[in-house]
Amino acid sequence: MTAGANKKVKSNWYIVGVDGWLAMSFLLLITIGAVMVASSSIAVAESSTNDAFYYFKRHILFIGLGTAFGILMMNISSDWMNRLSRPALILGVVALVLVLIPGIGVEVNGAKRWINLGVSRFQVVEAVKLALIMSLATYVVKHKKGIQRSMLGVLKPLIIVVLISGLLLVQPDFGSAVLLMIITLVMVYIAGARYRDLTVISLLAGSAMMVIAWAEPYRVRRLVNFVDPWQDPFNAGFQLVQALIAVGRGEITGVGIGSSIQKLFYLPEAHTDFIFAVYAEEMGFIGVLILIILFVLLIYRIFKVARNAFDQGNDFAGFMCTGIAVWMALQAFLSMGVNLGLLPTKGLTLPFISSGGSAIMMNIIALSVVFRISYENRKVHFRASKKEASA
Repeated sequence: MTAGANKKVKSNWYIVGVDGWLAMSFLLLITIGAVMVASSSIAVAESSTNDAFYYFKRHILFIGLGTAFGILMMNISSDWMNRLSRPALILGVVALVLVLIPGIGVEVNGAKRWINLGVSRFQVVEAVKLALIMSLATYVVKHKKGIQRSMLGVLKPLIIVVLISGLLLVQPDFGSAVLLMIITLVMVYIAGARYRDLTVISLLAGSAMMVIAWAEPYRVRRLVNFVDPWQDPFNAGFQLVQALIAVGRGEITGVGIGSSIQKLFYLPEAHTDFIFAVYAEEMGFIGVLILIILFVLLIYRIFKVARNAFDQGNDFAGFMCTGIAVWMALQAFLSMGVNLGLLPTKGLTLPFISSGGSAIMMNIIALSVVFRISYENRKVHFRASKKEASA
């Protein structure tokens, strides 16, 4: 081996390791989330539990649990994830059924979305999101030609999603049902589905979702109040009005961390669904811009990991990372859009930022999957470089 080859191998030592930009954006988002949960939940925590940092401590606990499970996930190869994808989805569907059984499912504010685990509650749909993405990745790799040549190939995964969406609508959880439907359509599109098939299916799915939305009076009220929340600012439009007031108070630089007024019993769900409004109030336009940049960086790096996996022939890993990127991007957009009055109110948390045990856990586990794929990509690239240098 020549001296030049030795130098080339040594210069590539960093290829096997952590994706620095992905890790940085992830850690910064987690840190911002922890700070904002502490700030936004103080009033409600002190009122309901006599412990001002109850929700903050709980948030940190679930970050720790998510990290522990994430480390386990990082030790599972993408080949094994492929094999486990179908059992994981089956377990997820069974769990969605169990949620509806009295004594097992937990009802909060008229919604049955949680399973009682004794020490805590777990929102099943958060795990189903990752299980569905893994299963879809397996399907599109095995049936790519069928997806590209016929509508039946596109319809098969959508039938599963329709079943899951039906279970979610019973809970009810319309926002998650829409999210899973869009993720599925994007993944089959990337797999090469024909525009004709996607257009027909998208129109049918969109029409069905509109009918379902208008079938429930509370969803109709949400749509009407979204258009003009000020027509009923003290009742139906209260949440959105308070969120808009919070965002407006932030102006350019914000009122400062911990100085939000709207979180003091004015803005409902200030530490969960509407935490972005509190963040905008305390950090201002500059803070919001920084947060959006971090999300864009995170999602861009996940897509880059997906592209590298495709380039190396690991299509399953590529589709899985693509699905996770779409999940994070879409949920962040929907959550921010709701807080800014750009979209009707939905019960979707802001990834890595909102308080919530199962949500933050599954966000971390999903990113652990991406880190695993990134590691595998770099490992293959490193071996190829080493082989080339030794030739």
